[in-house]
Amino acid sequence: MNERILALDIGDARIGIAVSDATRLIATPVEVLHRVGWGPDVRRICELCRQYDTTEVLSGWPLNMDGTAGFQSEKVKKFCEQLEKAGLTVYYQDERLTTVSAERALLEGNMHRAERKQTVDKVAAAVILQQYLDACRREGAEETEKTNEAEGGHPMQDENMNIIELIDEDGESVSFEHLATLEHEGEYYIVLSEITEDDSAEEDVDVVIMKIEQDENGDDVYVYEEDEALQEVLFEKFLKLMDEQEEQE
Repeated sequence: MNERILALDIGDARIGIAVSDATRLIATPVEVLHRVGWGPDVRRICELCRQYDTTEVLSGWPLNMDGTAGFQSEKVKKFCEQLEKAGLTVYYQDERLTTVSAERALLEGNMHRAERKQTVDKVAAAVILQQYLDACRREGAEETEKTNEAEGGHPMQDENMNIIELIDEDGESVSFEHLATLEHEGEYYIVLSEITEDDSAEEDVDVVIMKIEQDENGDDVYVYEEDEALQEVLFEKFLKLMDEQEEQE
């Protein structure tokens, strides 16, 4: 099992915080830390790392739109150096337009402006983290394909890259492919497709949409969404997301 990774959207007044699940598939917002000073801020982040059993931190990297580092980048780097002195390993992720994406997600969820102000930073951290997780999976798939070709095999993707194992009501393990993660009205949902032996590329794919919640230990759990009207709304969002990805390709 992989180690979780904690993500930070570092601002002058607030730090948005998100965390991945243990499989590094999904980013979930955690909290907004109102900054007090380097000492208390670093201690709180270390506390969260202990809570989620990780020593790895991903920080948003506030580059200018032309890709150059500016004054804000230096402030973020100096703070992250304090995290490294505390024993944490810090990675960086380009965060240009991340807050805009977070605002758009919250607007789509009809969240009021006052609520958005209290939420946008942790959602921005989740956007930064999800981008990083998705990029790592793509790089992993490319490396697997290159290695396979070098060894004389056929190009392929790692079959376990997006596989999630869930236990059904009979206690049996069922394999699902992770298709997407959706945000709706401040809640997060995972879109899955059951993997069966007779799956065919020509057949329509049946999807299952589950809400991402946390148990008493802070671990992610997936709960089937029974509201049919909400299921339809989420499914339409999923189809729109798939269309957008096809257009980008």
